This record gives sequence, C-alpha cells and structure tokens, in this order.
Amino acid sequence: MNVSILNSHDVECEDFVIGMATAKLCHMPAWSNMVEKTFGHKGFFLVARQDGVVCGVLPLTKVRSRLFGCRMISQAFSNYGGPLTKCPTATEALCKRAVELATEHGCRSIEFRNIDPIPYDFYLRTDKISLHLPLVDDPDELWHSFKPKIRNRVRKAEKSGIIIVRGGLELLDDFYRLWTVRMHELGTPCYPRKLFIGVMETFPDKCQIFVTRLDDRIVGAVFAYCFNGMVQARWGASLIEYNNLNPISLLIWSIAKHYCEAKAKCLDLGTSIVGSSQYDFKNRWRAEPIQLHYQYWVQPGNKLSFIRRDNPKYKNMIDIWKKLPLWITRLVGPRISCSLP
Repeated sequence: MNVSILNSHDVECEDFVIGMATAKLCHMPAWSNMVEKTFGHKGFFLVARQDGVVCGVLPLTKVRSRLFGCRMISQAFSNYGGPLTKCPTATEALCKRAVELATEHGCRSIEFRNIDPIPYDFYLRTDKISLHLPLVDDPDELWHSFKPKIRNRVRKAEKSGIIIVRGGLELLDDFYRLWTVRMHELGTPCYPRKLFIGVMETFPDKCQIFVTRLDDRIVGAVFAYCFNGMVQARWGASLIEYNNLNPISLLIWSIAKHYCEAKAKCLDLGTSIVGSSQYDFKNRWRAEPIQLHYQYWVQPGNKLSFIRRDNPKYKNMIDIWKKLPLWITRLVGPRISCSLP
C-alpha cells in the first residue's frame, strides 16, 4: 500500500470520492484547496493506492492557533472528515502517514471527524450528534409524514406573510448579516465572509442560500450544499424576535421540498448535543440521530484541549462576547474563528 500527498489535480481521486457512498463534500480535493487558498492553512490530501489504484483518501489541514497550538484536522470547516477508504489496510496506511506528518510538522494532535470510529486507541469524543432527515421523491409524502404540530408551524409562517427566496451569491450578504447576529447572541465568534464565498465559488453547482423575508426584512437564512444525494443545511439562523412566526420551520420545509424534487436522499440538519434545545427542535422533524465519533491522536507529552460550551473555562468568554457590540464581533470574530475551524 502506497500513500502519497496529492500535489495536483487528479481526476481519479475525485472519481473515487464521488463513487463512495459515505463521502462528504469536504472529502473532495477541491475543499482542501479552497481552505488553503482562503485561509492559508496548509493542506495535505493523502491518497492510498494499491497497485496504482486509489483505495482511500484522507484530507488533512494544518492549523496554527495561539490557544490550541499547531494541530491537524480532517476536515477543516466541516462537521465531517476522517479516512474515506475501501479497506482496513488503506485506513491503517493513511492514519500511519497522518501521524508521521503531524510529528514532522510539530503538531500536538490530529482530529479525525468521523461518523464511524476508526479502530485505534485514540481519544474518543461522542458528545455530538448529527440529525438526518430522510427525503423521498414526492414532497407531499414527506409533508404528510410530519406531525400536525410541525405542519401547523409551517402554515403559520406562510399565513404571516413570510416568503421564501432561493439563490446564490446574490443572497450572501443577506445571509451573512443575519447569521452574524445569531452568532453574536450565542457568544460564538463568526466565520469570515470569505469562507462562504470560497465554498460557493469552488462548488457553484452544489450550493444554495435560502432566506425568509417578511416585508423587506430578512428573518431567517440557511446556507446549504448538496453532494452525493446528501444535503447539508450547514449554517443557518433566524431572528429570535420573529420566532413566534416560525421562519426557521418554513425554511426547513422549503429546503426539504426543494431537494425532494431534486431527488436528494437525505437532509442533514447539522450537529447538536443531545438534550439541547437545538437537538429537540430538529428531532421533532423525525430526523434520525447519527452518532459522530471524533477521534484524536495526541503527540506524546501533550495534553488534548478543545472548546466545549459547557466547559466553565470558556463560560466567561462566551458571556463577555455576547455583551460586545455587534460591529466589534463582526470585525474580531473572523480573526479568531479562522484558527477554530
């Protein structure tokens, strides 16, 4: 088994990723290139070959941070990643090479963002759940599968005069203004606008922005992309003062309906922590919980550290961030979040 670092465009690697049922958009070489071009984080796209034939890939991104030091992530700015392989031998070869690279580059750790765990004695984190809503070809069938309470919320939003608009880059400013408001309310540094531009320009035929408007005001927005039949409603928000009108419910239904008609098979509503209000809301849509297995290799002599909102160490930081003026969080947030992908 030979493992190499991809240094140029390779159709065979792209075809391998596209042909794997468990692949996500972040497994495409173009995602790694986008991250490196946009943020300067060095990418190492590992390819395992047996007798010259691709049998596995592992996208790695090297990230430097004053808070967390130097580390590698598979995959940056995504909920997913980790080895994508056809056999255990390829998985073993890719992980071994990843550890060698991390050691060579002085990285403290590697974070593998897996759905299924890889069979190694790495630190395992299981506090995150992804919620997947199965889609069908007929939107009416999906609509009638929802509980009456869900359908009533969607109807209430429609009756209130909220309308749905779907588009691309022309809606990015509307999305970003609203999304950064919500991140401020949550006490979370926002990603820079250039991330969303990078994703849309790299994958123009896979990305959509959905917004809800009431009169002339944007009251909800979702940035979504579709790959291999899975739609990821990756980033979304609504204005809390309009929550009683249920704009986010109308957004979810509109996205689901659109992608049913596009013959997609699953709508990923994003990650949540079991028991959180976000988890409960998504679960009402009969979304299936998918356990995520984030695993960490740690350089001997180093300690693993990562941000969790329930960690008392970060509670004061979150509270302070919420109290800052919105314009400051929009200015400073992207500088912080670039190293927290």
